Amino acid sequence: MKQGIHPEMKLITVKCACGAEHTMYSTVDNFRLDVCSECHPFYRGELGSQILDTEGRVQKFKNKYKDFLEN
Repeated sequence: MKQGIHPEMKLITVKCACGAEHTMYSTVDNFRLDVCSECHPFYRGELGSQILDTEGRVQKFKNKYKDFLEN
């Protein structure tokens, strides 16, 4: 690799709108997040159990591959 062409990586503190702070490496000095893993509903378990299947795609898949899935 060529020397002197890569940006310098620094250990920074990333701040989220919820108040959580995370440390990571980055080429920028300041980094703010709107949503992080501590405040996002999916990571908190609020969205994981919801499956919205308005067009019957899951049932269509099961019907199409029912012989394969049963074996």
